[in-house]
Amino acid sequence: MSVSEKNYKWISTLRGIAALLVFTAHLPIPLPHVVNFAIGRTGVALFFLIMGYLAIQSRRKRTKKQYLFNRFVRMYPVFWLILIATYVVKILAWNADFFVHLKDLLLNMTLFNEFLGSDCIIGSSWMMPIQVCFFVMLALLPPDFFEGGDKRGARRTDVLFISVSLLTLAVAVMRYFSGKPLPTAFGLLMLLAVIGVKYSECGSLKGMVRYLVIFAVIFLPSVMLSYRDEALGYVIAYAAGIALFAAAKGTEVSADAMNKLGSVGFSFFLAADIPHIILEKFIDTESSAPKLIGFIILKFAASLVLAYLLTRFVEKPMLKKAKDIEAALK
Repeated sequence: MSVSEKNYKWISTLRGIAALLVFTAHLPIPLPHVVNFAIGRTGVALFFLIMGYLAIQSRRKRTKKQYLFNRFVRMYPVFWLILIATYVVKILAWNADFFVHLKDLLLNMTLFNEFLGSDCIIGSSWMMPIQVCFFVMLALLPPDFFEGGDKRGARRTDVLFISVSLLTLAVAVMRYFSGKPLPTAFGLLMLLAVIGVKYSECGSLKGMVRYLVIFAVIFLPSVMLSYRDEALGYVIAYAAGIALFAAAKGTEVSADAMNKLGSVGFSFFLAADIPHIILEKFIDTESSAPKLIGFIILKFAASLVLAYLLTRFVEKPMLKKAKDIEAALK
């Protein structure tokens, strides 16, 4: 049975859980840092496993140009809209000069702002350039690259996985000795995405053993060398992400509330900064537990409404119109 014929409700549920975890990590709840960090990174790990699981099917149905266009339309326009809105809200809330930070806005629009020396305006957008690079990699590789029906196909994937693993470890070593914030997480998340791709081929953890072993061997020294203070959080998050992904697939779990959240998950966690900035102007979350609870409820409700409106009136109509353009590409 092909992946396209399988029940995908567990993916929607898992996407909803991932969005909720990332959302929770950005709430002003006084949790120990390692706990808060692990919650957020578990959501990120799930997103990359899901992305890999689904992306390869999309790639096989499209030419290189069609695939790149499809990924661009699905990521950038809605992100730009949320980014500009977040920028305006931050400028107004902090009484800043609109034009002084305009360069940061323009750099953020590329999604590669951190590589260009500018901080993320939307905190949770830091992982999106890694997604872009993964999609570009899939576009450049042959559509059947990851098919493991024969030894040749399996070898191709093995070579890619081991190459990225060794490169990630090399970056971690250079980060440790240079003291510079080199992007070790970039390689680790790319590897998680490839694990998601292979899981879509194997269908269970049984066929994933060698990839998980290689990942563990690379992962542990990489996080210890690169993120010593947060290494425990990384270990908990990535282990929890892989375990949740495998459990969700194995049980074909489906929860209506999480399915609905998953359907708007992209806009939900990206747009959450907007109500957060506004609410913190009026609610002191540190003054009392009831105010903190009220802040969380209001932020969740506002983020959900924003995500629904963006999905219903922007994303879906835009994707519908983009189909004709995509079909014309060769």
